[in-house]
Amino acid sequence: MTGVNAEQQARGRGRPRDAEKDAAIREAAWRILAEKGYEAFTFEAVADCAGCSRSTLYRRFANKAELVEAALGATARLFEPVTGEGMAPRDALIAHATALRAYMAAPRGPAMLSIMVSMPHHPELAAALQRHQQREQAYYFREFDRLFPEGIASEKRDFAFHTLVGSIVFHVAVRRAAPGDAQIAQLVDHAIGLLRE
Repeated sequence: MTGVNAEQQARGRGRPRDAEKDAAIREAAWRILAEKGYEAFTFEAVADCAGCSRSTLYRRFANKAELVEAALGATARLFEPVTGEGMAPRDALIAHATALRAYMAAPRGPAMLSIMVSMPHHPELAAALQRHQQREQAYYFREFDRLFPEGIASEKRDFAFHTLVGSIVFHVAVRRAAPGDAQIAQLVDHAIGLLRE
């Protein structure tokens, strides 16, 4: 669903939502993506895994890419760190990077790799992931802008963001070796250094 905002995505379609059912659907989505990939990711498979009917999914989501986008966004909100204006930008970046480390833990790490592999073959999935990424990068960009109020070239900001996030995704999802707190801080400092260059 093009142009869906985070609030609409969280609410979904139709009648009021059952939080337990939403959680079961979300976890089933992650499991199927991790174990079977996007090609086998069907409403029937998710419904069977979540213990609900396909009609429950059809009431909530127009298609499977929308279901993936909802799972991405809802899971991100579960791990979203508490930050405030009083928190130093570097500390806020460390909090977001630490939350990403938790977000990418199994089965979500392998599921994200599956999504990335499938993106070139499924434009609707690529668009869903891009919308999700734009929402999430806004948190990092806000802190980058607080660190450098004089302004940052967009290419430099994009590169620092992708370097930071990509490093964490690589270590957690590919290497299956989550960086420790000190390493997360080093990665954040490296990204900040890229913005200074």
